[in-house]
Amino acid sequence: MSFIKASIRVAAGMALSLAAVTSQAAIPYQGHTYEFRQPGGEKLKIRLDGNDYYAEQRTEDGSLVVYDNAKRGFCYAHVNATGEQLVSSGVLATNVKRRTVGIAADKSEPGLSTAAKARLAQQRYQHMHGRTLELAQRTTAAMMAPTASASAAVSGQMRGLTVIIDFSDAPGTITKPQVESFLNDPAYTGFGNAQSVRGYFLAVSGNKLDYSNTVTRYYRAKRPKSYYADASLDSGTRSQELIMEALNWVKSSESFDFSTLSRDSTGHILGLNFFYSGEADSPWSKGLWPHMGWLGERFCSNGACTGSYQITNMGKQLAIGTFVHESGHLIMGWPDLYDYDGSSHGSVANFCVMGFGGVGYESQFRPTRPAGFLRYLAGWDTATELNPAINRNAPTGRLSQNASGHALYRWSNPANAAEAFYVEAIHKSEQNLYQPDQGLAVFHIDPAGTNTNEWHPYIQLEHADGKRDPENNLNRGDGGDLFDGVATRAFNNSVPNALASKGTNSRWWNGYASGFALSNISAPGPTVWFDVGVTVPAADVYNGTLANQAEAIHPNPWFEYKGGTLGALLAGPAGTDFDLRIEKWNNTAWVKVAESAGNTSQEKLSYVAAAGYYRIIVASYSGAGNYKLTVTK
Repeated sequence: MSFIKASIRVAAGMALSLAAVTSQAAIPYQGHTYEFRQPGGEKLKIRLDGNDYYAEQRTEDGSLVVYDNAKRGFCYAHVNATGEQLVSSGVLATNVKRRTVGIAADKSEPGLSTAAKARLAQQRYQHMHGRTLELAQRTTAAMMAPTASASAAVSGQMRGLTVIIDFSDAPGTITKPQVESFLNDPAYTGFGNAQSVRGYFLAVSGNKLDYSNTVTRYYRAKRPKSYYADASLDSGTRSQELIMEALNWVKSSESFDFSTLSRDSTGHILGLNFFYSGEADSPWSKGLWPHMGWLGERFCSNGACTGSYQITNMGKQLAIGTFVHESGHLIMGWPDLYDYDGSSHGSVANFCVMGFGGVGYESQFRPTRPAGFLRYLAGWDTATELNPAINRNAPTGRLSQNASGHALYRWSNPANAAEAFYVEAIHKSEQNLYQPDQGLAVFHIDPAGTNTNEWHPYIQLEHADGKRDPENNLNRGDGGDLFDGVATRAFNNSVPNALASKGTNSRWWNGYASGFALSNISAPGPTVWFDVGVTVPAADVYNGTLANQAEAIHPNPWFEYKGGTLGALLAGPAGTDFDLRIEKWNNTAWVKVAESAGNTSQEKLSYVAAAGYYRIIVASYSGAGNYKLTVTK
């Protein structure tokens, strides 16, 4: 039990420590509300949007607020002259509305720019983890490469530790048996949950992972809760002091054998959790604010040492969503799939528990499944290769997929083994009951992406309606996002819109056609049927006008080509003589490599090109007029 297959994650020939993998983690908040007692005694109602690295806090009427250390409370805030910071006004905020709220959809006053939010998120990440976000993203990219899947598999029994804590001024109200049931009972419906944490992982893994937690009795903290919840201190300061107290108590007073816990290959405990009584009683990122982090002071016992941890308040009831999301980081090494700077909701949005699929009003009690690619990395799902360039026995024609099964389809890039499309069926039932849509989901995987760039993330959902509402920060998914039998919702290289407009298509990230196509997709149901095939390479069409003996370059000034057959078809006006040629850059000059120069303006070229830089020239030998150039790659 103490060492499982999850203990080693290897990618590109390099062992990855859990510290590097799981540090790219944060709790998402969207419309999260909490109360904070102001210096005058009023419980200020605050709406929070963001995560551990950047968040905006507002009163109920949309007024921006920040915690002011000098006032020891929340004050109204404004954006400074440079637009880079929120500055306290020095005026304590109240629940009394001070802004007139109109009928506009956005009732909140403007906050910081996207660039400023991104900068602050990166700064706080480095402060919390001692490394840059870019470094963590590179490590995560290596872990998410398909070559790491065998060593990233997580199966069998796994044991975590959950320490419950209360205080002299905030005694526990949720009992140890209630916490044990919440974490471990396979059949559990307490507090409105559809299952326990253990039940969730049994369900989504197809019973391959049995993750349970040892729960301590209550540890009574040495000091009152008000000491640890000091709002003038960063959330890691007193929280880690409390954690070290609790761990030493577990070791000395409880004589707990830490070797019974699951660890990674370096001996770090994988599932280390702390629940404390009541509410956070702290502002965002201060005091006892819930978070995940790396324990600065090392604690070891029985060959097990601390590393990453999560700490959160129990409140008045327990919901499994956040615990499951954080366990995805702690025990699986999965990254967040939403945007840290708040400029978008991320591409997968509600369609994965590592996005927003475990923090919704309903999904917090029944979190959605991890995206299929993450289940594949964990060894819970299989993937059948559909690209005949890789699998000569690839299935073709009419295929089906069971929404509750663990078999995926994949179309991989022969030129980049890390890039692929994964196909899975989603039905609004069981674990996916609270998904915003149902049908066939297509996820574009590229570990070279990043969750801080909504237009090139690790995992991109190819939205069937092409609108990309989550990326544009409009919603966290809706009924138009999955392919569901609507006649116009086929999936191929060019529909419903082009790569340049950031829409939906089956092109690789370099812009070249993948050849992957899905069509005749059935209506949503427990099983979805569809046809798979290879499409004709997408064509780029250029319309232009030439003067007599003039030339035009398409695309201007040049394009990079990875190699293959270049096709060019020119249609010019009658009575003119337009020619067509392909030129390649030879490191010093443009050199003609193919030409079609007949006596009319109807020209055609097909050229087998090596990798390099190219341009296509339309030239008037005589005459002027409009033309159409069609280029295939």
